[in-house]
Amino acid sequence: MVKERRKHRRIPAVTVAKQALVESPETKLKKEVPAIIYNVSAGGMALITFLSLPVNASINLNFNLDGLKLKDVEGKIVRVEGKEKTYLVVIAFTKIRAEVKKRINMMADAFDLCETRRMMGEENICSAECTYYKLCAKPIKVEISGYKN
Repeated sequence: MVKERRKHRRIPAVTVAKQALVESPETKLKKEVPAIIYNVSAGGMALITFLSLPVNASINLNFNLDGLKLKDVEGKIVRVEGKEKTYLVVIAFTKIRAEVKKRINMMADAFDLCETRRMMGEENICSAECTYYKLCAKPIKVEISGYKN
């Protein structure tokens, strides 16, 4: 069995495109950047952007992730991968409010529970009360709830 190296479980959020206010003191950058949130965890996130940022740069983020307000979140860029002017920017959070971290962990719990229940063949598992519901892009969400992203 492979030991998980991550401290926090990641949840996919690929369907969510947002304007993120990005500030980086090192690059003297402060601008609204269109970003697709690729995944998020209580410890960090990955964004797809058209803006390359230097690895190890500090960054401040402000945006609303479908009801989850990421306000004054501070982080450090740990990896950047680019392809044809599109970049995957991976950020490790260095400052995030405890209640936001708790909410992200609740969303990860809901995501994992759904996956387990799906694998066990349960039906009618999708609910609008699920903490991950707004970010969910699973086919079962559309099939069961009739919801379309």
